[in-house]
Amino acid sequence: GYKLCQQISKNLQQRSQTIQKAIAEYNIQASRLVPPQHSISWKEIVKYMSLGEFDLLQHTWDDVHDHIWAKPAVHEGMAKFFKLCRAKEEIIRLNVEIWCLRTAIYDEEVEVSKTIVSMHEVQPLLAAELCRRHQTHAAVNAIHLYCLNLIEKQYSLAR
Repeated sequence: GYKLCQQISKNLQQRSQTIQKAIAEYNIQASRLVPPQHSISWKEIVKYMSLGEFDLLQHTWDDVHDHIWAKPAVHEGMAKFFKLCRAKEEIIRLNVEIWCLRTAIYDEEVEVSKTIVSMHEVQPLLAAELCRRHQTHAAVNAIHLYCLNLIEKQYSLAR
């Protein structure tokens, strides 16, 4: 049994670059841990394997619960901070949207009014129908503008 384990370990050591790279990477990471863990060698691994005491991974766990950002109060505070940042960005975006909607309503009003005036000379009946429909449309736009004014007052959005 023991000689066979030694022979297997010798063959693995000679043929397995992957295991050697893993040991080297472990040693690098172990030195970076707080507190630093001891480095290992191939001989130690073989010894641990033959003794059945391979607790290598037990020392590599970096408990995230010890970090300040993992505390519930800090975590909740950070979440609220980032929500507040997104809310400020959203207010800026909504200010732009409000201005775009106001401009679209104004531009449409000017265009429709010009069209009705020009149609009045050529086709008075069509102009009368356009005027009737425009009154309904203008009433809806007035409601929209009223709501935009309320939003700006309530949330003190810049005009």
